Amino acid sequence: MENNQKKKKVFSILPKKFKASYFVGERVPSSGVYECSICDNYTAFKKAESFSRCEDCINEGRQEDGKWYVTNEVVHFMSKNLNIEFEKLETFQIRIADKITHFAGTMGFVYFHTVWFGLWMLMNEGLFGPKYVFDPYPFGLLTMIVSLEAIYLSTFIMISQNIMARQAELNAELDYQVNLKTEKEVAEILAMLKEIKENYAFGEPVKKIIKEASRKPRGRKGKKKEAREPDATKGDSLLSGAGIEKIEEPWPHDDGQDA
Repeated sequence: MENNQKKKKVFSILPKKFKASYFVGERVPSSGVYECSICDNYTAFKKAESFSRCEDCINEGRQEDGKWYVTNEVVHFMSKNLNIEFEKLETFQIRIADKITHFAGTMGFVYFHTVWFGLWMLMNEGLFGPKYVFDPYPFGLLTMIVSLEAIYLSTFIMISQNIMARQAELNAELDYQVNLKTEKEVAEILAMLKEIKENYAFGEPVKKIIKEASRKPRGRKGKKKEAREPDATKGDSLLSGAGIEKIEEPWPHDDGQDA
């Protein structure tokens, strides 16, 4: 709560009418934290994505679409969409190999070869006439074509597997970097919480000591007054309890009167 209040104080220094604003659906110009114009809620957006409606406004049932004001809080995102990054780096040959491998893993590939092999065998068996026979049994030409197809197809599959393995390695590296950054931030937060706890634990006894110190002078004055006014009856009772009799001596003027 205190951090949010501090952020609001920092962001509210500049009036909203002087801040750049964006409507819902517009492209985010730069990654950072943006402020809702209706509920003053802060939401982080990544560059190139579209501004969405404020979640707090949706939860509260507000129908109006507000704006998003720019703040001075910049966010650096570690996470990336590696599929988009690979599309930028892919060459024409890799794209062809990827498409062939993708087609080879579909049922259309199976149907195509079923029709192809069936027509080849029927034609070379003489079903459509002797003039259509070009590869009689045992279909040596078909065997050679299928063998070459298997060689090329296995090569395309291995190329795609290499690309997928490289993507997996980059994903693992990205996950490691994100997890490392998260662990560092968690360690920093725990250190700050520990410091806050220590300051709070140290501050409470100090407050008690200050309160006690402010009350002590009054008590000391009372004790001094009691010391100046000793209780004589209390001393007599202590002497009688110890078996000591108190002897009162006559004053000098009393002796003179008796004489």
